[in-house]
Amino acid sequence: MGDAAKKFESIPRKHAADAIYEQLAGAILQGDFKIGDPLPPERELAEQFGVSRTVARQAVHRIAEIGLVRVRQGGATIVQDFTKSSDLRLVELRYRLGGSTEAGRRDFVERRMLEGFALVLLASYRATKDALEVLLSKVEDYAARGAPEEEAATLELDIWSGLAQATGNELYIAQVSWFQRQAQERGIEPIRSNIPAAARVAFYTELFHRLLQGRDAATFYLDTLRPFVLGAPPRRS
Repeated sequence: MGDAAKKFESIPRKHAADAIYEQLAGAILQGDFKIGDPLPPERELAEQFGVSRTVARQAVHRIAEIGLVRVRQGGATIVQDFTKSSDLRLVELRYRLGGSTEAGRRDFVERRMLEGFALVLLASYRATKDALEVLLSKVEDYAARGAPEEEAATLELDIWSGLAQATGNELYIAQVSWFQRQAQERGIEPIRSNIPAAARVAFYTELFHRLLQGRDAATFYLDTLRPFVLGAPPRRS
């Protein structure tokens, strides 16, 4: 686990197990504990968090349920390879808590880019002209006001929420809605490449014009963002 033991923050007693669960899960997802590392004993966890051993045990068993650790009766609790877990609760945690490492940020950016591609592709088949014109007008209004950087996150949330609604795909609608809620509650911003505001406006303007005109918007989306997200061209055998 490195040279120094992980130091956890004491937490209020109300919903204590929830807060411990989040800190432990975050520590594992962010690499403070490696695969095969033991967690501190329940006694030490209880002391660090300022709770009873029963509460600490509840939190440990919760992270065990989703595949982050293996609990052995009378033995150490061992960190597991969470990439092998199929529990959807772990996906949600990785979105919220696993983005502080380089690999976590890369995974997050790539996932968001490919989700955007899927939404654009579906919208090219299903979105109505009226829905697309509403979204284009949001971009044009944003540009007319000088493309203020502090409003960029709100604009992008509006765009992707509107596109999800326009596709009619309930899973994507729910997913974008969930991300918006996380952004509001936890201060998460949408993933944006390091592109100046004017360039982003030009990108969205062209994207919606292509959607309205049926001119392969999905390919345009992918070709434009791929260099910023994936970098070098794909490997060839």
